[in-house]
Amino acid sequence: MEGIYFEHWLFMFFIFTFIGWIHETTVESLYHRKFVNRGSLKGPYIPVYGFGGCVIILLGEPFKSNGFFVFLAGMIGCTVLEYFTGFLMEKLFKRQFWDYSMMKLVYKNRISLLSSLCWGLLSLFMIYILFPLLKWFGYRVGSTFMTFFDCAMMIVFAVDIIFTVKKSIKWPEIRSKLSPEQIKAAFAEKRMRIGRIFGHFSAAIHRRKNEIDSEIETDQSAENRS
Repeated sequence: MEGIYFEHWLFMFFIFTFIGWIHETTVESLYHRKFVNRGSLKGPYIPVYGFGGCVIILLGEPFKSNGFFVFLAGMIGCTVLEYFTGFLMEKLFKRQFWDYSMMKLVYKNRISLLSSLCWGLLSLFMIYILFPLLKWFGYRVGSTFMTFFDCAMMIVFAVDIIFTVKKSIKWPEIRSKLSPEQIKAAFAEKRMRIGRIFGHFSAAIHRRKNEIDSEIETDQSAENRS
């Protein structure tokens, strides 16, 4: 995108993660009447909102002359991102980080019609208000400030992710599944399956060859009798 460089994108990504954390933490804290730190990480940021914000800009900015297409592009793009992010996180951490089961018109409790409509409305706010404001702010503070900010946040993110993953993933279970004995057994099972498949394939070819030879012999016998 013209005039927006890597440090701008990274700067906006971190801002979006913080805004997402404020939004979800505020809603959950008000609902439970106590402070609830939302998100899978320890710090005040939710990465999916960072990616979602960047997706909205990439998909919505080309259509900024038409609000309906901005709404539609943001709704579809962020819904797809939300679904696959939820799917991957459930596979990685073995638990569900958000659940739309209490809503109507949901799919596998990862996405819902209401959340998709909210993504569309958020896209309008992002494209027409927040993105121009962040562009203006980025040009005011300059690339040097954004670069230092980005580097500091990447370090914080990396440390937070490492500790979170180390705590959440059951490494003993993974190591047991990846032990030399388990790997050898898995390879042996794969070889047996391949051997059975190859054996069935070879037997089928052999049967077909015998059928062809039998047909040829029959034809030759009929020709000799004639």
